[in-house]
Amino acid sequence: MASLDDILTTQKNGVVAINNYTNAILRGQGSYTSATVTGDTLVVSGRGYLVSFTVLVAGSSAGSIYNFNAASGFSAPQKLCAVGTTVGIYPAGLVFTSGLVISPGTGQSINVTYSLG
Repeated sequence: MASLDDILTTQKNGVVAINNYTNAILRGQGSYTSATVTGDTLVVSGRGYLVSFTVLVAGSSAGSIYNFNAASGFSAPQKLCAVGTTVGIYPAGLVFTSGLVISPGTGQSINVTYSLG
């Protein structure tokens, strides 16, 4: 027969597994959505996962999203993806390690959905 300690340990392990599973699902769906951005903006510093980006206003030139930790000083090596000039929601599925910077093109309005960690 199992002791009370064994039963409680088993229950604790089940709760930890459920929490880990929930966190994994939330990461893929995105935990946060940025405000709408119309100029170079640091959305968040640190590690995370870019789930998707939304082009709300197309603008006349393409923008970019960078893996960087400041709203200025980023360059091509930190570029995660280009943001086209067609209105819509675009899946990204990209990991960032330094931070998330949005640099909209001329006249663009963009927001991003992301998870931290």
